[in-house]
Amino acid sequence: MLRADFSSPSTTSAFTAASGNSDGFSDEKKHTQATNIKFGDRFRTICPVFSKPLLDQVNLEIKHDDRYFCSELVNNFLDGHRGVRYIHSSNIFESLDFTINSENPLFTARLCFEMPIHFDENSHLMNKEVFQARLTTSSVAIRALCSEALDIMADEFQWRDRSVNVVGIYLIRYPLIPSRGIKGMRWHKDPGKKSMVVQLNDNTNATKTGVKYSGGGLNIGKKSPGSKVTFPVKGTVENYPYGPNDEEIGNAGHMFSNDQGDLIHQPDDIVYHSENSDDLAEKRIIVVLVDD
Repeated sequence: MLRADFSSPSTTSAFTAASGNSDGFSDEKKHTQATNIKFGDRFRTICPVFSKPLLDQVNLEIKHDDRYFCSELVNNFLDGHRGVRYIHSSNIFESLDFTINSENPLFTARLCFEMPIHFDENSHLMNKEVFQARLTTSSVAIRALCSEALDIMADEFQWRDRSVNVVGIYLIRYPLIPSRGIKGMRWHKDPGKKSMVVQLNDNTNATKTGVKYSGGGLNIGKKSPGSKVTFPVKGTVENYPYGPNDEEIGNAGHMFSNDQGDLIHQPDDIVYHSENSDDLAEKRIIVVLVDD
């Protein structure tokens, strides 16, 4: 399996936006320019992605939204309710699905349903307030994060003075408990033509001890032709961690196309290192899907 190289000088370039926006968060951010064509599709790594004050506020609010994100609920769900979907509202999300994906538990908040949006000649989202008002969260910070994500994608995919269709925006929380990590997630293509996935937190946020997990990046490969089940061609799998030196760090991610070639992807396995049976850690990502 090939590994991503974050150290190449050709992959680093930065720009700084003006400070201060209507949401009250700094707009300063850097983009790692690492554009490649992978199996006919566009693929780019980004680190960092979002402005730090905004991301810090988002992570703080999600961390405190712990009504259901606890080891007792996760263990009870795994013990007695496999395959059952629960839909709850939480402190900041209008709906929160708790599901099992390939035997792995995850919480998913769908922040945005299908809707058209438009960008100006500078690839900035127009009618931002209207867009944010339709998001299924009460968090001002998370609404701002969704807008910023779309601006970043518009800059990458050159949506200047264009209308596109948001397929969905998802905030996913993977609960990690000592008895199990994450393994065997499905290979797939996203339903949108363009995707961005960003890890929001780092790998050290266990509830009590601060222990780490390893793995958890993004695997990509070439889709096997003629197969009913999506699976990569042997020898084509590459691994891209969310950060340099194989570290899973917050504010790092990937952008890619799903409509130009044979690129498929899969969340990498996670091994969670803890001796405390009550310890709960988390991998937290945001996924943005757009048709252009």
